[in-house]
Amino acid sequence: MRGSSAERLSSVEHDSGGVTVREAGGAFWQDGGARDWDCWIPDGHFNLSQRFLKCAQHIQMEGFHQVPVTLSDRQGQPVGVAATYRNTIDGADLGNERIQQAVHLVRGAAPRFLKYGVIEVGNPAGVGFPVRSSLSSADAITTMARWAQAEAERQRASLVVIRDIESEAAPGAVEVLRRLGFVPSPLPAAFIVPLPFTSFNEYKAHMRARYRGRLAGCMKETASLRVEVVEQFAELAPQLTALWRTLYDRATQYRRLVLTEGFFASASDMPEAKVMLLRRPDDSIAGFGLLFLDGPMLRFSCTGFSREAALEEGVYFRLLYEVVRYAIEHGCKAVNMGMTTAGPKMSVGAQPVHVQAWIWHRSSLQRQGLGWLTQNLMKPAPPVERNVFKEDVPLFQDPALAEQPVTRRL
Repeated sequence: MRGSSAERLSSVEHDSGGVTVREAGGAFWQDGGARDWDCWIPDGHFNLSQRFLKCAQHIQMEGFHQVPVTLSDRQGQPVGVAATYRNTIDGADLGNERIQQAVHLVRGAAPRFLKYGVIEVGNPAGVGFPVRSSLSSADAITTMARWAQAEAERQRASLVVIRDIESEAAPGAVEVLRRLGFVPSPLPAAFIVPLPFTSFNEYKAHMRARYRGRLAGCMKETASLRVEVVEQFAELAPQLTALWRTLYDRATQYRRLVLTEGFFASASDMPEAKVMLLRRPDDSIAGFGLLFLDGPMLRFSCTGFSREAALEEGVYFRLLYEVVRYAIEHGCKAVNMGMTTAGPKMSVGAQPVHVQAWIWHRSSLQRQGLGWLTQNLMKPAPPVERNVFKEDVPLFQDPALAEQPVTRRL
């Protein structure tokens, strides 16, 4: 999946402050590769760590080729790191059902219609600000955007995508990207449950009666299910993959990446990773959630269960409540629950955080068309707000989305 040496992204030097961007190289993927990389990764940004990017090597995505890069100054001193990768985007998967139907009709005559070769700056399997550097966010994003534009020209990739920019958390990056000709493309909201609670009982007590009743009903309905949290789960990888796949096969949008047995087996090696299982009385697995403890955050990475388990056994809501309980009991300030299934997640107290991908096309004409397309046909529907708690609970800022410069740890 890493590609041949001929496919590797080359080093490109830019005029912006004399910062050089170069591929981290094969040593990055070795056990010792974490030393010079993770010194740039603060608590709360686990998704950009060397061990997580190694785990992400096991995902499947059309044209996927992951290329971590390092940034250095004129004297050759390191000033930061960034996650980048190549892939092919299927525009139909990102749009609503109308655009999907239209695209599939056109593809009868033009099979590659709305398929684009892409240079992406960001994490292929997680959400977060894509670069960590001692530079200002404006300088860091300027450097990475210009590098990616040069790579797109060199490799004749159609698009550059800068991932996971939250406007309020990263205003400097937004200003830079607009100036460089990028257009914003709204992504599905990320859903974060803030947890200023000392216990699960306190969490329940803060709920309005309607939602507290739903929680009680869910616990009664699923009383036969047993919660088990597992730290070593490589041997469960085939079952977890199969359960995750049942959700993927039912999805109608955002089917860009496929998780594999290798992904779950690799995740099992990470100390931050846990799998929460819901077991039936016969010990079979009704559903699971993959969790990562990341500084003040608990990250609910993915889940899996059958349609029957969701409808007849109440598995999904029970998982969501148990994830919240686990986060509170382990002192987390919030749970990032990811970008899908807005209704259930907001019903347990999640609040939407709106992030954007910033897109640049090599063709200036198509760049203008992209601006209209992303703001109209590809714009996700806004989630319907829930009023779960008796009093407003302030949103906790996910540190992974912040743009602040970092200091290299020695």
